[in-house]
Amino acid sequence: MKKLLTIALVCTTLISARAQSEETSFSATGRGGTATSFVTDYQAIGINPANLGFETDNAFSLGVGEFGYGLFSNALVKDDVRAILFNNEDSLSAEDQVTLARSFLNEGITMNVDVMPIGFSLRLPKLGTFGFSMKGNMAYHTLFAGQAANIVFEGYNYEEYIDTIIFDGTTIYGVAYEPLSLGELFDDTEISLNITSEFNVAYGRKLFGSTEGVSVYGGFGYKYILGLAYLDINSTDGVLSGTAALGLDIMDLQESETPFTITSNPYEPVGRGNGFDVGLSLKIGEGLTFGASVVDMGKMTYTANVLQINDFTLDTIAFSGLTSTDPIQLISDILGDPELIAYSGIQSFTVNLPTKLRLGGSVKISDMLNVGVDAVFPMNDVAGAYTSPVIGLGGEFTVLKVIKLSTGLSAGGGYSYNIPAGIGFDFKIWEIGFATRDILTWFGESSPTVSFAAGVLRFKL
Repeated sequence: MKKLLTIALVCTTLISARAQSEETSFSATGRGGTATSFVTDYQAIGINPANLGFETDNAFSLGVGEFGYGLFSNALVKDDVRAILFNNEDSLSAEDQVTLARSFLNEGITMNVDVMPIGFSLRLPKLGTFGFSMKGNMAYHTLFAGQAANIVFEGYNYEEYIDTIIFDGTTIYGVAYEPLSLGELFDDTEISLNITSEFNVAYGRKLFGSTEGVSVYGGFGYKYILGLAYLDINSTDGVLSGTAALGLDIMDLQESETPFTITSNPYEPVGRGNGFDVGLSLKIGEGLTFGASVVDMGKMTYTANVLQINDFTLDTIAFSGLTSTDPIQLISDILGDPELIAYSGIQSFTVNLPTKLRLGGSVKISDMLNVGVDAVFPMNDVAGAYTSPVIGLGGEFTVLKVIKLSTGLSAGGGYSYNIPAGIGFDFKIWEIGFATRDILTWFGESSPTVSFAAGVLRFKL
C-alpha cells in the first residue's frame, strides 16, 4: 500500500484527489458507494445526517483511523505502466518514475484520499442522535492536454516548439520564433486541487411515524473547514486562467510577488470556510429505506498565499524540464518558475464548496441480504467537484452472522465502470472491514482504477 500511494502521488504534478462518494465508509466502498440510505451512526456524517436518527442496536459508536483512497487513469490500461506499478520490487528507479509520471500526465488522472482520525455518535432517548467527526480530504483531477506534458517534461529541450537554445553565460534558455500563448499550448488542460481538514457536528432524529409502518427522519450537519491548499487552473478556447492558494510550504513566495498575506508555516491554513448538510430519510416497515440529502453547501475564503494565474505569450523558456519526482517539488518547479507560469498576487478569493445532491434506496430482503442503489449529482463546477454523476448498485450478504460480504457496480465521477468488493467482520461490539472500489484492478489486466478502504477500530456499544 505504501508503494501504491507513493506512486499515485509521484505520478501527479500535485498532491490531490477527487472526493469519494462514500467518504471513509469501508462497507459502502464494497457496495459500490451505495450509502445514502445505508449508513448509520457517525458514518452518516457528510452523507445523510438524517440516518443518525435510525433506531439501531447501539446507542454509542466510535471509529478511529478509517480511511479510503482511489486513483483512476487510462494510463493503467497500458501494459508497461501496469508492469511497473504492480511489480514486486521494493522501489522504483528514476527512469520508471518518469515513465509513470509522463503516462499519467498524458492520459489524465483522478485521485482521492479521505481520512477520518476520529468519529463518534451518541443517541439520547427522546432527543435524537448527535455525531462528531474529524476528517481530512484531498481531491485532485488533472489532464495535461495540447503540448502541456511535453513542455513540462522537456522544457527548453522540446524541439517541436523551441527553435534555438541560447546560453548567455549564466542561464540556458530556449527561444520560439513563432510563439503561442500558454493557453494555446495548454488548450483543454485541467488542473484542480483541494486539500482540507474539517470538523463536523451533526444531528438526526425521527420526525414522525412508527417502526411497523412509515417513519420519516430528518437531520442536519455543520462543518468548519480549514483550507490547506487550493488550485484551479484550466485552459478553455485558448485562454489560460486560474486561482491558487497553496499552503503546506509548497511555494516559496516573496513579498515582492504578492503584497498580501504570506505564510510558509506548513501547519497554517490558507483559507477557512463553513459547510452545511441536510437530509431526509423514509422507512417503510423494516424492509424499505429511501434517503435524500444535499451536502457541502457553503463557501471557502482564501486569504493567504493567494494568486491569480495569468495567460501570456511563451516565447522564452528557461526551464529545463522536471528534475524531481517528489510531488511537492513538482509543484514548486512548475509554479515557481517565472518563465513557465505567470501569476500575480490578489487579496483573497471565495469559492463554493463542491455541493452534491444524493439520492438512494435500499431493501432488506432478509436478515442476511440487503441491496440498494445510489446516485450522487454534482451541483456546481469547482475544484473537488465530480465531473459527472456517480451511480452505484450494490448489496451486502451476511454469512455466519459475523461475516459481511459486499459487492456491486459503480460508474461516473471521473472513474470508469468498476466492480467493488469488500469483507467485514462484525462482532457486535467491534467491527473491522476492508474494501476496494474495483476488484479487477488486482486480478485483471487492464482496469484503470486502484482503490482501497479500511477500518479496524470501529466500536458499537
